[in-house]
Amino acid sequence: MGHRNPANQRRYDQRTTGERLADQVTARFGSWAFICAQSAVVVAWIAVNLAAFLYRWDPYPFILLNLLFSTQAAYAAPLLLLSQNRQAERDRIKAEHDYRINQLALQFLIAWHRDAHPPGCDCVRELGPAADDALAALARDLDPLVSPPVAVAQPAATPDRG
Repeated sequence: MGHRNPANQRRYDQRTTGERLADQVTARFGSWAFICAQSAVVVAWIAVNLAAFLYRWDPYPFILLNLLFSTQAAYAAPLLLLSQNRQAERDRIKAEHDYRINQLALQFLIAWHRDAHPPGCDCVRELGPAADDALAALARDLDPLVSPPVAVAQPAATPDRG
């Protein structure tokens, strides 16, 4: 099933195999289960090597254990960075989407306000230039390739209700 939000489409529907793998690995690295399991392995590793009298495969200062940690960090760091970059991209897409929704809501509110009040109303007269300026600034801020420029709604002429 496809997602409607553009950020979710990119996150769930359009991921590559590498992106899926990076997300799964980083989800495991960031879990309490992983931290607890790794801590248990380290404690067991050190305990066995300190207690073993005959065969110590990694005596103190535990150089092999340090090598394993270094290897794990060498693989984990790029995967975590990949996942963070993808999260930043999702946040950017969501922010652009929210910005467009807010711009559309502002247009509807201004149009509703102009329709709900008579043309001679002071608030409409005071709101008019400020609203037009706000809409023009919003239209300039949007990338014309992403969304078409927004036309500023002009107040409709209504008969005086005198």
